[in-house]
Amino acid sequence: MDPILFPTRQSTITLQDITTDNWHRIIRLVVNKDQLTLVPPNVESLCEHQFHLPQSFVKAIYADSTPVGYLRVQQVQEACATDATLTTITSASIITSSCANTDRKSTLPGTYQLQCFMIDQACQGLGFGTKALVQLQEQLVAQSTTSAIVEEKAAAYSLTTTTLKVSTALFAKVHPDDSPEHFFASVGFSNDSTGKEMVWVSRS
Repeated sequence: MDPILFPTRQSTITLQDITTDNWHRIIRLVVNKDQLTLVPPNVESLCEHQFHLPQSFVKAIYADSTPVGYLRVQQVQEACATDATLTTITSASIITSSCANTDRKSTLPGTYQLQCFMIDQACQGLGFGTKALVQLQEQLVAQSTTSAIVEEKAAAYSLTTTTLKVSTALFAKVHPDDSPEHFFASVGFSNDSTGKEMVWVSRS
């Protein structure tokens, strides 16, 4: 990382697309050694997004003009219990799918899983992760609550909440003082009833 452009606590944090111009900088970012069990290597995560995970998106986390982290989000899929048509309208696309039985799956509007979230080891402790996650929450709310509509048996209702989940399965692999649980709790996440996930729900 160029020391002349090294970001500070006052840097502006933005979420930006990963492109042919910046992907090589993103894959060189790495977490602290004791956090390696919490996130996959960035190049592995990018490949999984590209080839294996529909309805997912990735963003680079920038501090001013310097990439300092990366996140990947997956829209949650659930089995359809009844005949239904699901329409999700986003700023980028319109996705419609019909389900006739529980063997088929459809994306659930407004419900997302945080698959990967990391800040480079050189930039941790500066508040970048908190600002990036708050921006992600705001963007997901804007995308899912404004225009997602679910229709089932002629009854329609507007989606009014957005849910973001993160699995806690790997948290036990690090020292409690280093657990991401404290970080996620600071931005509104709480443990669900199963103890397997932390969940954030919008207040809209």
